Amino acid sequence: MAWTTVAAVVVASLGLLVGLAGVALPVLPGVPLAGAVVLAAGWIVGFERFGLDGVIGVVVLVVLAQVVDFAAGAIGARRYGARRAGVWGGIVGSLVGLVVLPPWGVFPGALGGAVLFELLAGREPSEAWRAGVGAFVGTLGGVLAKVAILVAMAVFVFPRLVGG
Repeated sequence: MAWTTVAAVVVASLGLLVGLAGVALPVLPGVPLAGAVVLAAGWIVGFERFGLDGVIGVVVLVVLAQVVDFAAGAIGARRYGARRAGVWGGIVGSLVGLVVLPPWGVFPGALGGAVLFELLAGREPSEAWRAGVGAFVGTLGGVLAKVAILVAMAVFVFPRLVGG
């Protein structure tokens, strides 16, 4: 195996591990960072081997991860009966939680923000709590989806790096 192939595999592996850390520690832009590092690994082996489809595939996975990240909490809150106030509360709460209690504050922030905004909108406490649980579940689902996207990125990229 050529030294460029070994270097590319090491770089891609480190990038994917940093991406995984970014999923667990939301203060890092995990998947976009992993995507950029994986593309750098593609450059190391040469884009003629990595291919245009490799570049496009990585970009699509990164964009998909960002869409999932943004939408997951809102979708979870909606599925559990949140109204517009609860959806926005979950989003705002996630951001506030991330700043106040990094890195894990995004989860209680989503729950608390959805509950608070639903209560301020006049919902019953039980309905507000249900919306908050939905925001929490959705946010957790988004994290799990991003892990799955990173695994898909690894499965997609490594054969291209080693020339298979």
